[in-house]
This record gives sequence, structure tokens and C-alpha cells, in this order.
Amino acid sequence: MIEFGYDTDRAQNATLWLLKQHGPLDHIKLLKLVLLADLEHLARYGRPIVGGQYFAMEHGPVASELYDELKLRQIHGTTAVNDFTLRGVEDPNEDHLSETDLEVLREINEKFGAWDRYRLSDFTHTLEAWKKNYKGEAGGKRSYRIPYEDLLQERLDEDMLALVIDAQHGEQILG
Repeated sequence: MIEFGYDTDRAQNATLWLLKQHGPLDHIKLLKLVLLADLEHLARYGRPIVGGQYFAMEHGPVASELYDELKLRQIHGTTAVNDFTLRGVEDPNEDHLSETDLEVLREINEKFGAWDRYRLSDFTHTLEAWKKNYKGEAGGKRSYRIPYEDLLQERLDEDMLALVIDAQHGEQILG
């Protein structure tokens, strides 16, 4: 099973970077931009920017740990505008983001940054990883884990997928 740990520093600084570009953002739009950046970075460089576990939820796939931090208002350098919107009160520390992280964040922001939360949510409903894993609100359950293998199928060719699997295997051995 392919897994990537959640990187709190990258998550905080990617969030602050996006907030600096936009001003206040609602949680859904922020989560969708991070998702798209994670998928793009994973496809190009074999690792996500933020990482952690992804879940299929009603409004599309989300990075679970980042979602939880947003709900609990635990993103350092931000303040709540209301229950579902936050703004940055500090600049991002770009030392915690690689050149490739910033490259992909810029590209995703350029391509999708003008979209509203509804359009982004609708777009993420077209992802096969979400379709395959979201089962609706069955038995009171509202979210379903999306394996990275399913996320990888969205964008990776077989060669990059093999590299990611080899790297994961190497990390398990070195543990």
C-alpha cells in the first residue's frame, strides 16, 4: 500500500501561500486547490506537496489532516473570517516549500485559482478516484479513504507509478 505522511510545515505554508494569492478563502476552495497541487506534484515528482490521507467526501476528495486542521483552526498564521473561511495573517515561509512545490502551486493557482468552490468541487467529482471510493452517506458514514493507488491512476504513467512504488518499498525497508 502506497502512503505519504502528512507534512504539517508544507501544509501550513502551502495554505499561507494560497491565502497570500487570494486573500480569504473558504475551506472547500482551499482544499480543492491543495488536492490539485498534490496530484500534479505527485504525477511529476513522485510525491505530493502536503500528503497524508485522502478521503472521498460529498464535495469531492480532501486531504484529511488538512481538513481537520482547518475545522479546528489549527493552521498557524491564519485566522478565521467565519466558520468556513480563513485568511492569512502571516506570509508563508517558502523555506518549507521546495522549488517544485512552488512551481506546481503557481501553475495550479494560475489554472484553477479563478474558479469558485462549486466549480472546483464539480471538477473533483469527475476524478475516477473519487467516483470509485465515494459511496454516499451509507449507514451514516460520510467519508471513505482513497488509496494513493487510486489517486495515482489519475495522472501517472506506468513508469512513474513504478518509481513511486519502488520508492515506497525502499522507505519500508529502511523504515
